[in-house]
Amino acid sequence: MKPAMVFGFWAATLTLVLGQTNTALVSTAAQPAKAATKADPFSDPLIQQVQGRHLKAVAGDTQETKALTADLEKWTKEQPQNHLLQAYLGSVYTLDSRDAWPGPGKLTYLRNGGKELDAAVAADPNNPAVRFIRAIDYFELPAIFGKRQTARDDFQILVKQIEGVIPTPYALNLDTRQAIYYYAGQSLMQLSEPEQAKAVWERGMKLAPASDLGVKIAAELTKMN
Repeated sequence: MKPAMVFGFWAATLTLVLGQTNTALVSTAAQPAKAATKADPFSDPLIQQVQGRHLKAVAGDTQETKALTADLEKWTKEQPQNHLLQAYLGSVYTLDSRDAWPGPGKLTYLRNGGKELDAAVAADPNNPAVRFIRAIDYFELPAIFGKRQTARDDFQILVKQIEGVIPTPYALNLDTRQAIYYYAGQSLMQLSEPEQAKAVWERGMKLAPASDLGVKIAAELTKMN
């Protein structure tokens, strides 16, 4: 996959979010979760604004990419504890790499993007939204960058969080939870683990079979038959 093709699934799936062998993802015996005390981070008005602009950047709007980079650099300085903004900054740096002329600057943007994403997850590891942004970014990167296993590990943690195996203070919306299942399955398929992917997709589809994401998951399961 060429760098210009990175993040091909971003726009479609995150729009929906808006409106031991590798058996850890397959376990259906989720432990009871602690009571959630915080709303889905993606429901925050500023994050929804960022998300809408990010979708335009992913779609190839280079002016929006530059403008969003500048705004996120400003906002992360003003809100250093908002690690979801930091994760978005890392993602947009990766898009800047996509748009940069071939040369050292292209790799610098990519490296800076990874640094911001990794730092955001390290600083706020229990925030599913922060980890979700990194997981999708790393899932979409070409294999040469060696990030696909990190993406798989992130999705493993995310599935455990929404199933109550790993405590999280956040109550995620249905669309966010189904998006996690959808991408977790995609990541497992990417790493040639179809049985684990099938189990994850089946659980995700059961949340809401008729939803847009439920239909997308059903389509993936149909391909496997």
